[in-house]
Amino acid sequence: MAVPGTTRLLPLALVVLLGSLTWLLDRAASLPGSTVAINSDQPDMLVDKATAVRFGENGQPLSLLTAAHVSHLPAGDITWLEKPQLRYTAPDQPRLDVHGERAKSVNQGSDVWFPGVVTMVRAASGTQAELTINGRDMHVLPQAGLASSEAPAIAKMGTYVIESVGFIADSKAETLELKSKVRMSYEPIRTR
Repeated sequence: MAVPGTTRLLPLALVVLLGSLTWLLDRAASLPGSTVAINSDQPDMLVDKATAVRFGENGQPLSLLTAAHVSHLPAGDITWLEKPQLRYTAPDQPRLDVHGERAKSVNQGSDVWFPGVVTMVRAASGTQAELTINGRDMHVLPQAGLASSEAPAIAKMGTYVIESVGFIADSKAETLELKSKVRMSYEPIRTR
């Protein structure tokens, strides 16, 4: 037997219960998940012995990066690499290897700065001999195929040895622009 008036109160009780549950869920969803604030000046990723490969649209590897240690800073999307070794193998371009003490990568590797000692080797291609540049503080723009520095550098290509302060190396055009204080020595190949 039904209690008089309960059939009229049941829909009202269900609406109040549903409203209360909705309010509680809304409050629970808006509560902070963590009381610790994220510091964007601190690394959000640390990796030891890292290897990364970037592939082109056709599945061919374009670059290979190995580093002893990698740390990523969320502020500015900056990645620091310790003992980096970068190899760029873009199609129709000579292989380019860059080794340094440290490197700072910005914009997911589209701009890489090597503070300190760095060596860049462009593989021989066609009639061009292998080019090795030993220098400091080098900027590399991998997609453009450019490397540059304002610091003193020594370039070796075949029997040529060139010293300069500052350079721009264009891997696509296979050119080396020397900026200032250029000295060059050449030893001809001896034939018997």
